[in-house]
Formats: sequence, structure tokens, C-alpha cells
Amino acid sequence: MADILSDPGDELGQGNPRSLIFFRILAFIVSVAAVIGVVAAHFQLEGDPLAPALGIGAVVGLALTVHAMLALAQARINSERKLIETVWRTRQAEMREVAGRDELTELQNRRFFYERLHEELQTAERSKKPLSILMLDVDDLKLINDEFGHQVGDQVLRSLGRVLNSEVGEKNVTARIGGDEFAVILPGADRKEADKIAWRIWDQLAKTPVKETASASIFLGVSVGIGGYPWGGETLEEIIHWADAKLYANKLERKGFKHTNRNGKDEARLVAAVVDVLSSALDIRDKMTHRHARRVARMSAFVAREMKLADDQVLQIEYAAALHDIGKIGVADGILFKPEPLEVDEWQEMRRHSELGYKILNRVDFLKDAAEIVYSHHERFDGSGYPRGLAGKEIALGARVFSVVDAYDAMTSRRPYREAMSQEDALEEIMRHSGTQFDPVTVQAFMRMVRRNPDGFRDEHEEFGTRVVETGKNGHQPVGVNAPSKMTPLDTL
Repeated sequence: MADILSDPGDELGQGNPRSLIFFRILAFIVSVAAVIGVVAAHFQLEGDPLAPALGIGAVVGLALTVHAMLALAQARINSERKLIETVWRTRQAEMREVAGRDELTELQNRRFFYERLHEELQTAERSKKPLSILMLDVDDLKLINDEFGHQVGDQVLRSLGRVLNSEVGEKNVTARIGGDEFAVILPGADRKEADKIAWRIWDQLAKTPVKETASASIFLGVSVGIGGYPWGGETLEEIIHWADAKLYANKLERKGFKHTNRNGKDEARLVAAVVDVLSSALDIRDKMTHRHARRVARMSAFVAREMKLADDQVLQIEYAAALHDIGKIGVADGILFKPEPLEVDEWQEMRRHSELGYKILNRVDFLKDAAEIVYSHHERFDGSGYPRGLAGKEIALGARVFSVVDAYDAMTSRRPYREAMSQEDALEEIMRHSGTQFDPVTVQAFMRMVRRNPDGFRDEHEEFGTRVVETGKNGHQPVGVNAPSKMTPLDTL
């Protein structure tokens, strides 16, 4: 490939000498002829008064002849250059086509997809037009491979590629970006049009099998996530993350509906699937968030048991605590990771993560109670929280338990913009906000739990463990760009 895609100047360097040799021989012959002509004229016309004029005429004629020869030689060089450039461009285009294709499905490949998406995003920004993408993940491809063999699995993937091409249209770009992962670029398409295309794909796959075998008709299911510009972000990373968030939400929804009627074994399998899907989604955004979720889930379960709640309630609280930040996978990176204080509109977008988390989890039957806890986990006991301004017992009990644990973990964990608060300072802050931000009954249960087992909530291998930094009588002071002067429960998101 390196030889074929090399600069055409290399080829021209090989073509020029042939033309120049021809020209030099021709010029030598003309020069000899000119000399012979002049000498002959001199001897024949010696003494003739017209001899000088004839000599000059002969020289001019020969000069014109040489000029014509030069023009012919240059024309040949130019012709060779154009031919070589044409061949080079043709070969380059062919090799780029091969390099950008997925060999199995003949769709574009991952490399082509990201390069083209970058180009289309730049075009959308310049033209102020929308851009959408679909991210697709094949459901249960491993089961197909295990039951029918990898050859049938490959045929299924090729069939899916043909379905995508037929349903999305020629102006759009289809690609296979992983083993069972596909993507579509939709230039000029807004969210509504992208939704319509996704539904067309689902409808086609639902009514037509992608593979017929002697014993079965294989109908393929796919999970789809939609992202786009400007509604889903302004950078390539934000758009991809938004689409991934929607993809994981759709995958979770589909797995939940599959197991509506379930026994204990099915439920355990569903829980494992939920944890796997959502852990992957959280890891996409921020590994520290995942660690935080794991800690507060364990701590919330401890407090719930301290309050003598039923096992089912404890389980729902633990689920909710583990998944409380799932809605943040739908928040743009520019907002989620912004080091400076958020603008008003950015703060409103950040606040949506509670509602988005509720929408994701509420679609799964056995997580409906957990979904309500996630929806309410930023409500305050005095009614000044968000998103619904609930107060007192209007707030789900699990959310009241979680809010105390979440604030404690946030204050006692080191963050990029500040050091961790000491345990004693964090407990003082929680007591100070009992009855306003926190439910007093929950605070008392939490305090008993911590006093009895002060180190029981922490994983000894936790990277972001408690660190105490004393700065005089005022205690801990955070550091970092635009950090608050003192970390309190109110600073948690």
C-alpha cells in the first residue's frame, strides 16, 4: 500500500528522464543540422551580398524549429505527468475504499466511521444544520453463534448490513464498528427523523427473518441509541456519549420487557444483566462515579438495616443507590466535567439527570421502586430540593436514606478540585442540616451506624479514600479552581 499511495512526484521522477533523453537527442540533431546548414550556406553564397541575410534567416528558421521541438517535448512531459497523476489518484481512491471497508459485511469500518463523522460534524457546524447518528448493538449474538455456529452468525451480520443499507438510504453512512456493534451517520437529520429511521429498522427486523435454517427462522433484535448535533452535544465525544447513553437505556428496557414474567432464577439473571449493562454505561463516563455508586450502595444498605426495614425495601434502596447517577450518562461531557461553575442553563441540564435516571429504570418492572428513589434523591426534607420540590414524607424513604449517605461520601472523598473532609467535620455538617436537608430519623440511624463502625463503610483498596487536611482552627479548606470555600452537603450533585 505504501508504494501505491506514494506521492506522484516519485512516479514523475521516473518518467521525466525518458522524455528528456528524447529531447536531448533531438536537440543535438537539430544543432548539428543548424551548423551544417550555416556552413553550407557560407560556402555556397560566399561573396553574395544576400549571404548574411540568408544566414540569419537560416538561423531563425532553425531556432523556430528547435522551439517547436521543445514544445513537443514539453507536451509529452505534461501528458506523462497527467497520466501518472490520474493513475495515482485512482489507486489511492481504491486503496482508501478497501481500507475503509468491513470485510464481512461490506459496510464501512470503525476507522472510516469516526473520520467521516468528524467531517460531517464540521459541515453541520458551518451550515448550521442538524446531524444525527444511530448506535446499534445486536441482541444475543453469542446465543446465535452457540446454537447455530459462527458461520450462521456471520450470515446474520451480513443480512443486518443489507437491512441497514436498505432502510437508511443512500445519502447516509452505515458502518460496522465492532463485533456486534453498528452505526449510522445521518447528515442533515434531526432527532425526529433519526427516531423514524430507528423504528423502520426495528419494524423490518421484526417482520422479516435475517436467516432461514432447516430448523428455524432467525429474527434479529437490536438495541439502538440516538445522538446528534446540536441537541445531543457539540463535540464528537459528547454526541457519541449521548448515543451510548440512549443505547444502554434501550438495551436495559429490552432486557426488562423480556423477563416480565419471571421466576427467581430469571430475576437473578435479569439483575446480573442490569448490573452489567449499567456498569458499562457508567464506566464510559467516569470511573470515579462508578466507585462512588458502589460505596453508597453498600452504606445505604447498612443504614436501611439499622432502621429495621424489610429485606425488599433494603434491596430496592441498594439498587437505587448503585444506579442513582445513571441519568448522568445523558449529560454532555462539557457540562459534566466542566471545572468552572456551571451557567444557569448548564445547571438546569445537569439537574435533569434525576429525571433521566427515573425514565431509564422505571421501564424495568422490578426496578420501579428504585426508580422513584433515583427520581427523588436530590429532594430536601424542607421542600427546597429538586426536581419536584417534595418535602418530608412526600419523599420516598429510600431517597431520604440515600441523601444522607450520598452527602457523607461526597464530603469524605477526595476530588480533583479539593481534598477530603475529615469524618468528624462531615458528621457535624450532616447534624447541622438535620431537619432541613435531611430527615432527622434517618440522620439518627446513620449516626448510630457510623459511631458503631466508623471504618466499616470504606474499601481498604479504595483509591479515593478519606484524607484529613488541617489548616488551623477553621479546619479543612478545599483547594482547586473555583472550589467552594467550605464543602457542605449542599455542594453535592
